[in-house]
Amino acid sequence: MENFLQMKGITKRFNDNVVLNQIDFSADAGQVHALIGENGAGKSTLMKVLAGLFQPDEGSIYIDGELVSIPNPKEAQELGIAMIYQEIRLFQDLDIAENVFIRREPIKRWNRLIDWDKAYRETRKYLDDFGLNINARTPVKSLSSGQQKFVEIIKALSHNAKIIIMDEPTAALTEQEIETLFKVIRDLKKLGVAIIYISHRIEEIIQIADQVTIIRDGESVQTCSVNEMELNDLVKVMVGKELADRFPKLKVKLGKEVLRLENMSYYGRIRNINLDVKRGEIIGLTGLSGSGRRTLAKVLFGINGPFEGSMVLQGKSYTSMTPHTAKKNGLCYMTGINTEEGLLSNAPIGQNISLTNLERISSFGFLNTEKERWFAQDLIERLDIESSDDENVNNLSGGKQKKVIFAKWLFANAKVMIIEEPTAGIDIGSKIDIYNMMNELVLSGASIIMISSDLSEIMGMSDRIAVMYNGEIRNVFQREEATQEKILYYASGGK
Repeated sequence: MENFLQMKGITKRFNDNVVLNQIDFSADAGQVHALIGENGAGKSTLMKVLAGLFQPDEGSIYIDGELVSIPNPKEAQELGIAMIYQEIRLFQDLDIAENVFIRREPIKRWNRLIDWDKAYRETRKYLDDFGLNINARTPVKSLSSGQQKFVEIIKALSHNAKIIIMDEPTAALTEQEIETLFKVIRDLKKLGVAIIYISHRIEEIIQIADQVTIIRDGESVQTCSVNEMELNDLVKVMVGKELADRFPKLKVKLGKEVLRLENMSYYGRIRNINLDVKRGEIIGLTGLSGSGRRTLAKVLFGINGPFEGSMVLQGKSYTSMTPHTAKKNGLCYMTGINTEEGLLSNAPIGQNISLTNLERISSFGFLNTEKERWFAQDLIERLDIESSDDENVNNLSGGKQKKVIFAKWLFANAKVMIIEEPTAGIDIGSKIDIYNMMNELVLSGASIIMISSDLSEIMGMSDRIAVMYNGEIRNVFQREEATQEKILYYASGGK
């Protein structure tokens, strides 16, 4: 029996660079076929060929035995192909239903006007299926990142797609949201939908996928049933080598207190937050979607304010904060949901790095571009970004973009770093690079507040773990006390 989807001999070049080399890939109806590989291996490029964003230089695509041409995303959609991208691509000022039905709004037959009642009714049904107690008229910008990801998935499902590509669908989702997503995927399998699942979370692959294809350096190196390989075997084939320790946490002697929050509250969204951070310490901050983790980060950095209570930073007490004051006192905020929040799109790496500390490369109000280039190239080499300072940041893989965000705050001499979802959407090898950077930072005397939805990461890299629920910190664990069950108990509202 032929596969429902077949991609044969797909080759794609960008200038003289071959990013896909004679790749064969197939998927069956009612199957989850995982696609894994390191950042830059070619996974997303292959799927963008299927979604009509890129045209292959060689190769052919068959759907249900028929040779097809996919010159653009519209044609892909008409062939029943939907792609859910890693980056959220919603119109933030529109509501949920408007996003779901944009450009294909239901029309009333008798007057040819948009049938908004039908649009909101159908959206409500999808939201109920996902167990989301949200009004379909809710503006997307007021939703959490996890909820916005579900809106993206609902939008794809509403097209009645036969093939759904999910690119890092669980990045920044909580454990509870991931379980909801997996339930939806299992339901889709029963309906005969072919799901192509791109993820760097190997544990998820083993849990949800039927088949797995491993891509390395633009070539398909192995396809097999998930049941045929253990986790460590998948990782070894993917990176081409053994990885000794996935969470290389170092034991660092902690110093004096560098940050203390006392009864911090912000318009009911966070309430009576009490927390201290010591020099050289990694505090893990976790909780379910809507728990207030991201709001707390934005209040600390001065994006949201004013706040009630007090904040003691580097020995100075503050009752209000601004990004300028935070940066001046060595506090930085590394956003992690979308790299667009932390980088200047379509700008060189060097400009992205130097942006946080222009004074350091200026003389008499003028930028010294030679000095900028020297500092940028130094950080590029230290963080193993493998590029040049004039390379467009958009051309980098997700893992290297994360490193550029690290570099720009290292250039600002940050001492207290709020790092949000440090490894969301990047491969295991790059994750270990990020963890080693965190180790170097705390060894040099910096402190880190790590906000993460990945409980393995939280337990593997934190000295202490603060668990949030409904805007409050419900418990703080020492590293050795924490278990996934305990964290989820308090994250779900336990006291």
